[in-house]
Amino acid sequence: MPSSRPSFSPERILFVEDEADVAGPIKRGLEEEGYRVSWTTEGEEGLTEALAVSYDVLIVDWRLPGMDGRTLVERLRSEGNATPLLMLTALQDVDHRVAGLDAGADDYLTKPFSFEELLARLRALTRRADRQAESPDTQTTHLQAGALTMDTARRTVRYGPSSLDLRPKAFRLLELLLRQKGTVVTRTTIAERVWGSPYDVTANAIDVTVSSLRQALQDVGLTGDALSRVSIETARGIGYRLTVSPSSKDLSSSDHSA
Repeated sequence: MPSSRPSFSPERILFVEDEADVAGPIKRGLEEEGYRVSWTTEGEEGLTEALAVSYDVLIVDWRLPGMDGRTLVERLRSEGNATPLLMLTALQDVDHRVAGLDAGADDYLTKPFSFEELLARLRALTRRADRQAESPDTQTTHLQAGALTMDTARRTVRYGPSSLDLRPKAFRLLELLLRQKGTVVTRTTIAERVWGSPYDVTANAIDVTVSSLRQALQDVGLTGDALSRVSIETARGIGYRLTVSPSSKDLSSSDHSA
């Protein structure tokens, strides 16, 4: 029987579940379907991981040690993270389902459930996210972080008053980092989005492209205290993140308002 798995690139899932006898079979099953699954057992750890790494879908159990699933979702959404999230729970009353959805979960699945239903709900979540990503509101052609601006339609990049001449892969990588500014973008995501496959690119190729971007930004020699500089930070062993340093003007305004 052919797999029900859709034909797009494998999604990366963060699975937050403290019961090993539940998590183990689900994780194995999802991996057999082609998903790439990271598993953690505690709410605090799950929140940290979800904020630090770019995932396609989150699966979060309601009852977790320390921080429960509902609090995790509330904290995640308060940080501006909109990753599609499926909440799991053994609690079957309507009030808990409503509370989970109101906290920011996108869907709810009550234990025990069939694995086929879990797959169907994951497919529905990713389809919904794909439609949102294709909408005009989220596919804006004008991107900005501090003094760095990009016009993806005209394929132009400016840093302060200067224009940057980037090679195609450097341009695509910068676009990816700009669209997820402030968030760590994993090496796997970079390989898929920039090179088209996580298997046809070496780690060195990614490092070289990042290095060329950093050099291009540095070569501009951005001057002027009112300009907010950008930098590409390394999340060791994970990926890269685009950050903005506040300008002296911003810091001065903050000091006066304090």
